[in-house]
Amino acid sequence: MSKKTLGLIVLLLILTIVLVVVALNTKRTSTPPTQTTKPSATPSPLAPGHASLTLSPNPVYPATGSTSATTVDVLIDTGGDNVRSVQLEIAYDPKAITNVSLKPGTFFSNPSVLPVGGVNQNTGRITYAIVPNSFSEAKNGTGVVATLTFTPILSTANPVTDITLLDKSLVSGQARGQNVLIKTSGTRVMLKTTTKPATDSAR
Repeated sequence: MSKKTLGLIVLLLILTIVLVVVALNTKRTSTPPTQTTKPSATPSPLAPGHASLTLSPNPVYPATGSTSATTVDVLIDTGGDNVRSVQLEIAYDPKAITNVSLKPGTFFSNPSVLPVGGVNQNTGRITYAIVPNSFSEAKNGTGVVATLTFTPILSTANPVTDITLLDKSLVSGQARGQNVLIKTSGTRVMLKTTTKPATDSAR
């Protein structure tokens, strides 16, 4: 073997060793690109509502005579929440009151009444939605959202009867699908006492 051939072999061997060392060093020092995982967007929970619905007056003293109509207002207090509509779910005893009807109040401007279930005189259930003329309207404050009219059956054996706002009642908030109603209060109809007791003027 000539010296020239031997020199080439040695040179190639040295180059091979250098390339292997460089490759190993590069693999050791290089770091994979950092993978950043973007956190998934979690929808913010809707804040609890503050609105209340109340039947007023409470108690109710009907006028004398079973054919006299009696009215009860459905009062709303939004508690600072902006509301878009109200769905009323009301229960009553059909053996104690009759001729039940409901009309919108003045809380919403030019409101409409949607008879979702209407008045069922047999079961004593009322289901109505009260909506403003413009669904984009959002209002807060207090006022009369609806007025309930009925005829008490004074001949019933029951001395009193209750009209109840059920938990299924809704007050739609400004956010889509938000129910801001947290409190309801019904009323009691005094069937056997047709006049409101006089207050004690001596106090």
